Amino acid sequence: MSFFNLNAGKSRVFGLDLLRFFAIFFVVFGHSMILVPSQYKKTLQLIVLDGVSIFFVLSGFLIGGILIKQLEKNKPTFKLLLNFWNRRWLRTLPMYLIVLTFLSIFTYVMKPERLPEHLWKYYLFVQNFFVTQPPFFSESWSLSVEEWFYLLVPTFIFSSLYLFKSTVKKTFLGVIIFVILVVTCYRLYAFQQVDIESFKEGSRFLMQVSTRLDSIMYGVLAVYVSHYYPALWNRLNSMPLAIFAVVSLYYLKLRFDYEFYAWVPTFKSLAVFLMLPYLSNWKQFKSPFSTWITNISLISYSMYLINLNVVIHVLIKYVMNDNLLKRHQIESDWVFEYSLFWVLTIGISFLLYKFIEVPFMNLRKREK
Repeated sequence: MSFFNLNAGKSRVFGLDLLRFFAIFFVVFGHSMILVPSQYKKTLQLIVLDGVSIFFVLSGFLIGGILIKQLEKNKPTFKLLLNFWNRRWLRTLPMYLIVLTFLSIFTYVMKPERLPEHLWKYYLFVQNFFVTQPPFFSESWSLSVEEWFYLLVPTFIFSSLYLFKSTVKKTFLGVIIFVILVVTCYRLYAFQQVDIESFKEGSRFLMQVSTRLDSIMYGVLAVYVSHYYPALWNRLNSMPLAIFAVVSLYYLKLRFDYEFYAWVPTFKSLAVFLMLPYLSNWKQFKSPFSTWITNISLISYSMYLINLNVVIHVLIKYVMNDNLLKRHQIESDWVFEYSLFWVLTIGISFLLYKFIEVPFMNLRKREK
C-alpha cells in the first residue's frame, strides 16, 4: 500500500491540497474538451475556472511563507539565496526539462516545421517574457512566470535587506507593493498598445511573464498578512467569504468586457487571496475522498506538464489515431478515448512523481 500512498508520513493542510486539486482539475478538464463532441462543450466549459490563476496565488502563498520563515531566522546571505534556488529548481526543473526535451525530439522527428525557431528560449524560460509564446508546448507559459518569480523576487528581497538594513517585515511589504504596482501599470499600458479583438488574443496577452508576475505576489501578500497580522487573517477566516470569492471567479468568467480585460488578473488574484484564510486553516478532512484529493494535488505538477501535449496530442491523436497534423476527429467511441485520457494522465503523472519528482526532491533533504 505504501507504493500508492504518496502522502505517507507527511503533514499537510487539506484546504490547500483541495485548492490545488481544483486548480489542476480546471486546467486538465479544460484541455480535455478537445476530446468532447461540440454539442457538449459549451455546457461543460461553464464549469471551468482559471486554474492557472489559482496556482499562481497558491504558489506565492507557499513560497512567500518559506522565504519569510528563512529570513526571520537567518541573515540574507548569498548562500541562503542559492539554497532557496537550489531547492526550488530541484522541484521544478527536472520534470520540465524531461517533458520539454521529449516534445522537442518528437516534434523534430515527426513535424519539424512546428518546432520553434528559437527552441533554446524554452530552456531559459524567455519564450514569453515580453511577447506571445509560440504554440509549441503552450502550457509552459505559466512555468516561465513561476521561474522568473523564483529568480527575481527573492533577489529583490535579499538585495533590499542587505542594502537598506531594513526589517524583514518592511522589506517584504515594500517588494510586494513595488512588484504589484509596476507589473499592473505595465499591463495597463501594454493593453492600450495592442488591438485585442477576440478572447483568444486577450488570453495570449495575459500569458506573458511581464503581464502576470504580479499574480504570484498576491499569494505573497496573503502569507505576509497571515504571518504579521494574524488577528486580521483570522477575521478573514470565513466560509461565506471563501464562497463569495468562488462566486466572484465565476462572475469574472461569465461577464467578459474587453475594456476591463487588463484588470482581470488583479481581481482573479484577489478572489483567490480571499479563499486562503479559510482554506489554510482547514487542516484535516476525514473522508474516503481526502486521500485522493491529496494525492492528485501531489501529482498536479506532472499532470499539468503532460496532459495536453503528451497525452492528447502524442498518445491519443498520434499513437491511437495516426492523426498528426489535423484537428482531432471526434469518433463514436469518444467516451472511451475521454476516459482513457484521464487514466493516462493520472497514471503517467503518478509514475513521474514517484520516480522522477520524489527522487530529485529527496536530494534537497541531503543538502540541508
